[in-house]
Amino acid sequence: MKKIFFWIIIGVIVVGLTSWMIYRLTTEKKLELVYPKGGEVLKANETFKIAWKSRNISKVGIILIKGAQGKDAKWIVKDVSARSKKYDWKIFVWEQPGQDYKVAIFEYPWKEGNLIDYSDDFFTILGPEFASCDSLSVAAEWPFLPSDFPNLRKVFISSKNYTGNLERLEGADRRCQEEAKEKGFSGDWKAFLGDDTNFATDRLKLDGIFVSAEPAGSLPKGKTCHRLLGTNFDEFWKKLSEPLIVNNPKFEENFLKGLKNMWLGRINSTSTRECVNISFEDYPPSQPERNYSFTTTCQNWTTDFETVPDYRPGDGGERKEFPVCFTPQGLRINAVGLAGLASGVTMRDGQEFLTTSLGKSCNVPRKLLCLQQ
Repeated sequence: MKKIFFWIIIGVIVVGLTSWMIYRLTTEKKLELVYPKGGEVLKANETFKIAWKSRNISKVGIILIKGAQGKDAKWIVKDVSARSKKYDWKIFVWEQPGQDYKVAIFEYPWKEGNLIDYSDDFFTILGPEFASCDSLSVAAEWPFLPSDFPNLRKVFISSKNYTGNLERLEGADRRCQEEAKEKGFSGDWKAFLGDDTNFATDRLKLDGIFVSAEPAGSLPKGKTCHRLLGTNFDEFWKKLSEPLIVNNPKFEENFLKGLKNMWLGRINSTSTRECVNISFEDYPPSQPERNYSFTTTCQNWTTDFETVPDYRPGDGGERKEFPVCFTPQGLRINAVGLAGLASGVTMRDGQEFLTTSLGKSCNVPRKLLCLQQ
């Protein structure tokens, strides 16, 4: 009897374990990223296999994450069969080189409670190396020039944002020079910026072929490839008044984003010198006098105030010492706002256009367009 009882107990245990294993294998989900796990060095414009293990999952999606905060993410692929266990990932030829990348794989489509797994640590993406920039131009369907091409004029948009108090033109130039040094760009740099007496087009060297200062690829002997922005200044500048849908393929994504948010001031003799309507980010203020500024250069780039001193909301700006402007309808108005001319986006005929003549409040930080001199 004891032996029979013993074997009965063993049988129950075996059946229980078998049932548990069957249940687990048939119902429990599993998703694990196998490659890249972290520490790998990958190269843009080359293909690598993203690998994973999965169980009881139908589809997966994969995204590329850049930065410790994980805020900058983009799709690698979506709606892929989990059973394939791998995906051939050709890294985008323009992918920004960096040492802070991770991959995330998740049960697709995403919803709360779905499984997700990440690279354990950061991996590196290197820029591609070409024998010439022709390969990069073909891959990106846009011209790229080598760094030793004659008469190049390099351009970048500042990473930092600055209020209208730039400490005059000299301060703006100094900020461009400091950022160029931080980015590893050699040479002399100045801000494409004008004030009440100095037009931006007059005070800067604008001859040459305009290219992005940020290298898009590397060449032998330390040379680099740079995206063509314009065969001359006029060609480059013309792009800043074209529809956004036309400009999308002409500029790198972050560069185009910066073009929408720059201080410019008086570009040339046709630029407004005073009395500009202020374009607000959200909603205009209820006081109409704050919608107008008598300065278009934040008082020669010396102020970061939103309104002129001594203005108090509710008094209507009726004090005689406040500057006077006129609305498009010809109505006289006390202009108590402080603004500078800046780039931005406007709507015309239902289409978005870049523009370089919006009035923007001096207290709202914006970027600078920096040119190599």
